[in-house]
This record gives sequence, structure tokens and C-alpha cells, in this order.
Amino acid sequence: MEYQVEIEKIDHFGRGIGKINNKVIFVPHTLKNDIVLVKIVKDKKKFLEGEVLKYIKKSPRTALCPYSNDCGGCSFIDISYDEQLQIKKEKVKDLFKKELGIPIKIEEVISDSNTNYRNKIRLHGKDKKLGFYKEKTNDLVTIDKCIISKDEINSIIKRLNSVIDNNIDEVAIRSNKEVMLDIKGSISKDIVLNNFKDIDTIYLNDFLIKGEGYITEDILGKTFMISNKSFFQVNTKVCSKIFYNIVNYLKEKKYHNALDLYCGVGLIGILISDFVDSVTGIEVVSDAIKNANQNKKLNKVNNVNFICDKVENRIHEFRDVDLIIVDPPRSGLDKKSITSMIEILPKAIIYISCNPNTLVRDLKDLLEHYKMERFFIADMFPNTYHVECVGLLCLKETSKSLEK
Repeated sequence: MEYQVEIEKIDHFGRGIGKINNKVIFVPHTLKNDIVLVKIVKDKKKFLEGEVLKYIKKSPRTALCPYSNDCGGCSFIDISYDEQLQIKKEKVKDLFKKELGIPIKIEEVISDSNTNYRNKIRLHGKDKKLGFYKEKTNDLVTIDKCIISKDEINSIIKRLNSVIDNNIDEVAIRSNKEVMLDIKGSISKDIVLNNFKDIDTIYLNDFLIKGEGYITEDILGKTFMISNKSFFQVNTKVCSKIFYNIVNYLKEKKYHNALDLYCGVGLIGILISDFVDSVTGIEVVSDAIKNANQNKKLNKVNNVNFICDKVENRIHEFRDVDLIIVDPPRSGLDKKSITSMIEILPKAIIYISCNPNTLVRDLKDLLEHYKMERFFIADMFPNTYHVECVGLLCLKETSKSLEK
């Protein structure tokens, strides 16, 4: 059955919200004041989910990307950038109010360009075509360029499409100070090398066929190696602004021993090493720890140590720590790690979160002992619903008596 729906507002995930017989329906790819013909694809107890069959009245769009309706990767791309930032700000405020019962003062909304910001993308290959998988499917959306990726990446996409007669299954493209290609599929080494002579580092089916095996990026005056397996922030400009804020905060304080949890390639630990006596980083990904130790050597840092293990396996070993920095995955912190953090009871915790839902969940325990001294958000992924949060927590006076 088909229904006509007027979209009243946009939710935190970029979906339009309307009503059918007084029941809320969420409709992707719609904007406020759209009037659409929809079919119901999910009928839940408290809400519906719909799919657009036809636009009867369409609000103005930004029209940045020709693939946006099919790809689904940029759920906010039709919304003006100022409005995107406002939606993300309100999303975080609403979560703090709803889940913690407190208002949160957002001191700053860090942002930069909403196009050509990604320094890494991953494309899939199918039937000698390259593109992204359509949202929640394995259907391929073939592309010539990606509006949110750096110009260097888009140039390589065009060149890859010119040699797509060969069967490429997957390709990751990184563009930092140098460029890296990581290709998987039935394509010959000679064809790759002949067509990409200017690329600094190339992997083919997990074998290094050109370059040193890594590329580099400069953040706040320090240089970092990035391998094909390591995680590195995809938005270099916004990432730099986030860490600039954190470093400036630490300049005002004097902490001695820091824990850098989920440390990745050692980015945060190395950046703060000038402002503390010692840093210990913990990360489960061995390739990241390998890069972290290389980065430590590259930057001539002597007061940072890295451990390859799960955070929850090692955090209990530390007691003489007055600063903990956490940058966990979207799943947030596990209960064991939170318990250990409270037992350690450092003077300050800096929580960097890519998922405000798990952030507020974890803060329910941490705010029993800590107060939020500063809080800001950052738009690391413009045109998507994702938002980065950074909270600077200081130990409450009433909790200091628990310190050993």
C-alpha cells in the first residue's frame, strides 16, 4: 500500500520524519517540507520505516553528489552544511539531556570543508566495474569520483576505471603526504606498475610491489608513518584541530604519567609527549603498534612506551597515572576498563568519542567521580550523521579522598 507523507523534520541519522495515521515514519533521502509517496518497508510497534516511491513536492537540495540516493554513504549530503552542523550539535545536546539528565555546554564546533576531505577510501569491484556498495547491500554503485574524497583520490579512481578490464576485487586508496594503493584481484603486477608509476607505495594482493611499505602525514609538527593495515584519521584537517585543542589544554596543566588507550599508530601519545613525563599506549592491532614504535623513533621521542594487547587485559596493571586519554571504537569502553579507570582515579580523563551514544553510556559511571571541565564536538565526517565528541573530565573534590 502507498501513502502520501509530508516530512516534518530530519532525525539524527539524516532520515525524514513524517506520520501515517499518527504513527511516526522514518523516510531516508527526504528533507523537511518534502511531500512524498512512500511504501512501508518495516512496521515496528512504535514506528514505521518507509521508502520513497515518488517525490510529489521536493525541497531544494545541495545537489553535490550524483550518487547520493544510490550510495547511501552520505546521509546528510542534501542538507546545507550549516544545518548539518546544527543537527549534530542538537543531537549531542539531546543525548546528554535524555541519557544523563544534564545540559552540556558545547564550547566549540570544529569543522572545515565538507568536500574533498577524506584521505582514504575503499572501492569494491564487480563485473569489471568499481564503486561503493549500496547501503545495507552488496549491490555495486559504480562511480567516477567521490565528492568527499581528496582530488588526488578522484584522479586515481578515473585511472583505475581505465584499467578495469582486469578483475579488481577491492582497492584502498590513501592520500596523505604521499599516496598508497592497496589492490586485491586478478590484475598483473606489470599492468599496475605501468599505469601507476607516480604512486609512492603499492600493495598487490598483500604483497608490497613498490615503495617503502608506508606513507607519512604531518600533524602539529610531528611526522607519522601509515601502513596499509593501520588505522589513521581520514580527515587530516579536522583531526589536527582536535589535537591542537587537546595539546593546548595540556600546556595549561602539568600531568606526569599518562595512559593512551586504543592508541593506534601512537598519534595522541606522541603529540602529548612534550607535556608529560611519560606515556604508555595500549593497542590490540599489531601493525598499528609496529607503526607506533616507528613513529616514536621517527620523532625522536624517548618517554613513550607502546603495548600490543587489549586494553582490558592490561589497564589494571597501572596505578601511578594522573592522566588517561581514551579514543575507543564505536562500541565505546567495556565495563572492565571503566572499573579499572575508576580504581586508578587519575586527575583527568580525556575521552575522544566517534559515537556519542556510547559516550553518554560510559559517562554515567565516570561522572560519579568526574566533572566535565570542557567539551567540544568536531565534524570529522561532513555529509554523514557521524559526529566526534571530546570531553575533558577532571576529578571531583569529593573523589580526591579516594586517591591512594
